[in-house]
Amino acid sequence: MIPDLDITGDVCPMTFVKVKIALTTIAPWGKLAVLVKEEALKNVVSSLHSEGHRVTGVARRESAFLIEVEKRGAAG
Repeated sequence: MIPDLDITGDVCPMTFVKVKIALTTIAPWGKLAVLVKEEALKNVVSSLHSEGHRVTGVARRESAFLIEVEKRGAAG
């Protein structure tokens, strides 16, 4: 899967800010693929869960990780 958003050049808290902005551009229950550095992985995944989104996969991509996210629905 090709990432929709590459935030490997960013640091917290901008990593999740950019993910939140990207999520606003997709429909409820839509999917987003995010490429992150290992240092941001835990915080981004935790923030996604706390906002009610579903992380459907995490895979290593060389020196980074690809996070697959399903956006929560409008009622969620």
